[in-house]
Amino acid sequence: MKKMNKMMKMMLFGMLMLTSTAAVAAEENVTSEVDTTYIKLDENLEPINYVNYTKEDLVAAVGELEPILETEAFQLYAAGDYTYKIEGGIVTSMAIQIEDANNDKIIYNKILNALAKSNPVKDTHNTGGNYYQYANFQVQFDDFEGYEKLTFSVIPLDTAE
Repeated sequence: MKKMNKMMKMMLFGMLMLTSTAAVAAEENVTSEVDTTYIKLDENLEPINYVNYTKEDLVAAVGELEPILETEAFQLYAAGDYTYKIEGGIVTSMAIQIEDANNDKIIYNKILNALAKSNPVKDTHNTGGNYYQYANFQVQFDDFEGYEKLTFSVIPLDTAE
């Protein structure tokens, strides 16, 4: 099991580096059971995430962080099922990768339905995935053969509304 977790983390890191999409994590209700709600919504019906938190605030919220990669420019950490990217002491993105061996998109559809109910500022659909943009962060959901990935990240200043 531990070997599988390490392998999943390395796969996630590789995808993050290839797509330049930052990886990060959030406190959410996640298990391996298909019928579980994977996105926890706050009272404003927005997904709970830790983007724009300080590293100290993130540790206080999720507990100890396991280092994956530490460079001068950014650091990648894991906590629970999530991976977090920290730049300059601030969480810039967080991601969870969910195994989908049958490629049946059950989790994909559950997450898209939850996001659709959370009143995003903007949503667009293209071949790279489904993006939901909020006032202070964006959500990207990608469906790949064998797994699904949800990423929360900072909205770049030039595209922020």
